[in-house]
Amino acid sequence: MSSDPITKTLQKGFRMALGATASLVESVQDARKWDDNLQRLTTDFESLSQEWEQKGAVTEQEARGAVDSWMSQQGFGGTPSGADGYKTVNTAAAPVANPGVEEDLKDLTAQVSALRQELENLKNQG
Repeated sequence: MSSDPITKTLQKGFRMALGATASLVESVQDARKWDDNLQRLTTDFESLSQEWEQKGAVTEQEARGAVDSWMSQQGFGGTPSGADGYKTVNTAAAPVANPGVEEDLKDLTAQVSALRQELENLKNQG
């Protein structure tokens, strides 16, 4: 991770928001936590924000672990290994059709073309 103060501040803000969201979800599910967090919000915001940051960091790590696990199950590689901590995945499009399908398509296109020409000839005669 970069030691840039702006990056650290943004990361801290992200983690606080993530932790606050997790706390909000927990509070909605438990009325006692809702009252406790509301009281702490008005009296002890500093420690509550530190708690949110820690909870956000844990949630971030759990989410990264889940994504990494899912990606390895899908065959995108093992553990992250880039400069930013993540492996770059290169993908390339490959034809999925049979070579025979391409030949059939050319034949059908030629037949449609011939039918159009024949129809045009019939229109001109009639």
